[in-house]
Amino acid sequence: MHTESVTTHSEFRHARRALRPLAGVLLGVLLLAGCAPDPGLRVEDPGVPAPTVTASEPAGPPDEPFSAGEVREAIISANGPARQQGMDQVHEVLLVCSGCLRLHDPFIAGGQKFQIAMVSTPSDQQLFAGVVVSEEDGEPEVNLIVSGHDLTLTPGRGGTLVAQESTYRERDPECCPSGWSVRVYRYHDGRFEAGQRISQNSGN
Repeated sequence: MHTESVTTHSEFRHARRALRPLAGVLLGVLLLAGCAPDPGLRVEDPGVPAPTVTASEPAGPPDEPFSAGEVREAIISANGPARQQGMDQVHEVLLVCSGCLRLHDPFIAGGQKFQIAMVSTPSDQQLFAGVVVSEEDGEPEVNLIVSGHDLTLTPGRGGTLVAQESTYRERDPECCPSGWSVRVYRYHDGRFEAGQRISQNSGN
């Protein structure tokens, strides 16, 4: 007796969300291979070329050389370029919430270690910003702040940093964005440069 497998719309939507991070990685591989993006994708703001694929360097523990508390204090007291990126919300959240910052996997770029601190909202622990910190004269220095809805920052190959966020498609409910956007950051001449933004926002 033949049994037909039926996939509901809800199951398909759940599976599609689970594959979003993998989709971002696969798109990066396609770009490195010289393939054009799928017609359903939108490439915005062309930047630096995609980095050469090489093995990632081990970066050690996420809380070295600085603890989460030390990184939080550095962000709160940051001024100059670090405060000129429109990230006042990060500062305000960390002033009142010591548990809203967590350290994630660090990475090596240009022979230097960078720590990654993710910042969430106090009410629902939704990740909305990531801060990249390095050591300068024995003190933590803020090098990059990235914001986005349901944001992830992941060390990539060749000393790159991959930022992925959820985006809303037309008719998405407020709770559940179904699109995504990926951007690769590359460390060059002492600063991070943003590469192409690849996004999928249009509904099928």
